[in-house]
Amino acid sequence: MVFMPYIINGVAISYAFSYFFSPINGAFDAILETLGLEGLQRHWLSDPSVVNFVLAFVSLWRFSGYHVVLFLAALQSMPQDILEAAEIDRANTWQLFRYIQVPSIMLMVDFILFDNIRGALQVFDIPFVITNGGPGYASSTFTLYTINAAFKFSNFGLAATMAVAIMFLIVAIYVVQNFIIHRLVLREGRR
Repeated sequence: MVFMPYIINGVAISYAFSYFFSPINGAFDAILETLGLEGLQRHWLSDPSVVNFVLAFVSLWRFSGYHVVLFLAALQSMPQDILEAAEIDRANTWQLFRYIQVPSIMLMVDFILFDNIRGALQVFDIPFVITNGGPGYASSTFTLYTINAAFKFSNFGLAATMAVAIMFLIVAIYVVQNFIIHRLVLREGRR
């Protein structure tokens, strides 16, 4: 059940959430009204100050099951004898988590962090279907700009350059992230 949103098509999820946050007959405003929170109602998809939070919530809901499965797999792949040895040495739950589990799954944390950054930079389907980059350019992404340059303005050279630029940006972010993660692991390893 946790993994189900990841299996569903992103366009279908986007359409469902665009109706859920609709200002006319959206279920979210109806839920707020039922709870007596009418003061919190707003135009969720046309207010530049909240539209990116709505899109982030939709993406979080869609991809959280994927991350849960990856973290679960990483935790289950840990050697149990290390945990048992730490418990015999009277390590408490916090010490087990901090000194054994977190370093053991750091490779998966590194992968998930990179995958999320890459996904955030390359996201297309959810902002395109729900808001088409609007209101104005409030929820536009780099990929939306690239596709508009190619297919709306027929500037394929610029679009290709933008695609290469995002690739170099992703590689640069990965190198910096890898440096930071490995420094944290080395610092924890010295303790």
